[in-house]
Amino acid sequence: MMRFGLVLAAALILGHGPGAAQPMPPLPPPRPSDAPAPPLAVQSEPPQRAPQDGAQTVTEPDPCLAQLKAAGFDIEVAEQPSTTNELCRIDVPVRLKAVPVWSRPGTMVRLSAQPILACRFADRFGYWVGDLVAPLVAGSLNTELKSIQTGPGFECRNRNGAATGKLSAHAEGLAIDIAAFELANGSTLRVKPDGDTPPNPAFASLRTAACGWFTTILGPGSDAAHADHLHVDMQQHGSSDRYRICQ
Repeated sequence: MMRFGLVLAAALILGHGPGAAQPMPPLPPPRPSDAPAPPLAVQSEPPQRAPQDGAQTVTEPDPCLAQLKAAGFDIEVAEQPSTTNELCRIDVPVRLKAVPVWSRPGTMVRLSAQPILACRFADRFGYWVGDLVAPLVAGSLNTELKSIQTGPGFECRNRNGAATGKLSAHAEGLAIDIAAFELANGSTLRVKPDGDTPPNPAFASLRTAACGWFTTILGPGSDAAHADHLHVDMQQHGSSDRYRICQ
C-alpha cells in the first residue's frame, strides 16, 4: 500500500496522473509584422575596368563652364597656356568671345581680342559688362555697346611688368585691360581721351561702379603703367576679399 502511494505521488508530480495540468499547446508562428526582417542581401559593386590604351576618359564638365553657357556667354574652353614659369597657371581657362546683355534679349557685346581668362573671372567680368556697362552706355549715350577692345587677358608677368616682385593677376587669368568701348553708332569711347579732352562722364561712372565688382581698378591718373587703359582684376589683397584698390 505504501509503495502504491509513492507511485501515485510521483505520477502527480510528473503530470501523468489524473487531474494533472495539461501541457501548453505550441504557439502559432508570429505575424509577418512581428517577424524579424530577413537580412538584406549585400550586392557587390561590379568591378571597375581600367581604360584600355587609347580609350578616351569621360570627365564631367566644370560647373563654371556649364553656368556661363547656360547664361548665354559665348565661350570656348582654352588650353592651359604654356609658360616657363610654373606659377603662371589658370584655373579653368576659357576664351571669352561675347557676353549677353540680359536687359536687351538677343544683344551680345563682343570681345574683339577674345581674351583667355579664368572661368570665374570671365563670369565676374561678363556680368559687369552685361548688367552694368551696356545699360549705362545705352542710357547715357543713347546707343548700344557693340564691342570692347581689351588686351589678351592672361600674361605671365609680374605686376606692372616689373623685373621682380609679385606676379600680376594676369598670370592667373584674373585680370583684363580695357582700351576702348566700341558703340553701335560707329563712335568709340576710349579709356584715354584724345588730347586734352576730359573723360566722358559715362566712362567715369562705369569706372567708379567697377569698384563694387572687382578688387583692383586702375586707370589713367593712377600711375604711369595704367595711363592708357583700365585695369580690373579680382585678385585677393591680404586676408579679406573686401579690400579694394580703387583708383
